[in-house]
Amino acid sequence: MEQALIYCVFIFVVLVALKKSTIVLAMLLNINLFRAIPYVDYKHPYYGYYNENDLLLGAILPAICFIIILLKIFYKKNKINYKVDIIDVFMLLISFTMIFSLIISPNFSKSIYYTGIFLFLGCPFYFVVKLLFSNSLNIKKQFFEFVFGLIFFAFCFSVISLYLHSIAKYPYARMTFPGVFPIPFCLFLCTASIFIITYYIKPNFKNAVTRNARILFSLPVFAIILFSIIKSNTRGPVFAMFLASIVILGMFFKIKLNIKIILAFIVTSFAGLIVLVTAFDINKIAMRFIDLVPKEGNSLSPRILAYADSIKLLVQRPWGISVGTFEDFYSNQSDSAGSSYAHNLFMELISSFGVIGLLLSLFIIYICLYEYNFIIKNQKKIFSDYLFFTSIILVTFYFFETQFSFTLSTHKGWYFALALYSVFKFKFLKSKKFENDKKVNYE
Repeated sequence: MEQALIYCVFIFVVLVALKKSTIVLAMLLNINLFRAIPYVDYKHPYYGYYNENDLLLGAILPAICFIIILLKIFYKKNKINYKVDIIDVFMLLISFTMIFSLIISPNFSKSIYYTGIFLFLGCPFYFVVKLLFSNSLNIKKQFFEFVFGLIFFAFCFSVISLYLHSIAKYPYARMTFPGVFPIPFCLFLCTASIFIITYYIKPNFKNAVTRNARILFSLPVFAIILFSIIKSNTRGPVFAMFLASIVILGMFFKIKLNIKIILAFIVTSFAGLIVLVTAFDINKIAMRFIDLVPKEGNSLSPRILAYADSIKLLVQRPWGISVGTFEDFYSNQSDSAGSSYAHNLFMELISSFGVIGLLLSLFIIYICLYEYNFIIKNQKKIFSDYLFFTSIILVTFYFFETQFSFTLSTHKGWYFALALYSVFKFKFLKSKKFENDKKVNYE
């Protein structure tokens, strides 16, 4: 039965890819939930296991779907549109740096495995998605197909997960779909909730939704998804939503940022961190944090240790340790759960690529600050463009999530959001309204 379900899921996802590229993207973005479907005991569900090594559904299936999407694009279009921008430069820099870092890897097999996941299962969420939407004949239709698909699947998995968790004899403290880590499960639901919230706060977004599809944005659907987020008891995605809302409010009130001052502050603060980590015993300092919170909430300490170890590695190995090898250098080897990765985008770049990773981190921060000020400068026009506005929310949300969870090879939501932002920004810059306003300003 299990094997039959595996093939059913595989065939279903491939058929969706052949029929609707945008809907299958919603599935691939959350493939860890779909690949768990065949392994769940729906009569007597149990928790505590995770399906992380399913080659067919976890690697081969996404790769095939990306190939199908690309073939459909090249088959339908005689001339391919693709606008290269600063985000493409960043993605290429990350890719080439990762490949070259294999030379210095202390564990080549781990690094090549990690790099393969990034290149074939991570990067496509940027390049393939950008190619798809850049060559779309009806970009609004395809965007909403993705939104509808994601909310529909989020609702379905919420209902099923709530049911399974309620009948489980030994339910897991943090509700999730059996076989799936709580963090990606919660992240999936938070993404769906962002679209529903946008529906209620942006009238032009709401007006673009067809009448039949509005049931997906109804309050009962939102309530079930929100209740599932609370039951998942996962802090990272929820905190990322909170931080993203603060940034959006800053944009709304046109709070401009001084890039030079902020970068100088960051560089100075980071230099202070280097001194702190190298001059003091950070393990003892971290243990003080554990004593201040209940044992159930002590996940703060492994992150602090991971951050400290990343900074130490910058000093001890200035060219980095490559990717996928962080657990070999984690100071608390007895904690296998907390040692697998750096728990932060910037710390992973620094520990993996050393000085180059530090420069890449500053490059990311500079891009973020520059784009923020660009949005502030054109706030009224951008906020009236619901496609561009939604992509800004997604990029901000996923960016903050990268500060708490996942790795470079699994930041697929962030890469997806960056692709949407790149496409919608280019469409915005090309719009007649924006061009006319520029001409008036120049006159």
